[in-house]
Amino acid sequence: MEARERVQEWIHSTFDIEHVTLQRDDSVPYGQRVCSKTENDYAIVFFDERSDQVMCSFKEMEPLCFRIDPFIEHADIRQ
Repeated sequence: MEARERVQEWIHSTFDIEHVTLQRDDSVPYGQRVCSKTENDYAIVFFDERSDQVMCSFKEMEPLCFRIDPFIEHADIRQ
């Protein structure tokens, strides 16, 4: 599965798509900004080619990235 598809699949399996809007974020590879429709909050979901993983960075923690691996039940914080 290609990186763009993996990012989209993770977004659709994680967020309630009816309550968010998606915006392209070109600052990161295959980046998507997932914005809440009801709150002033967002997450940036992208693909990290070095680790071959989908990553997620939240608005209030922009410098931090969380490794997202659907086969592991916890998030690994990376700086």
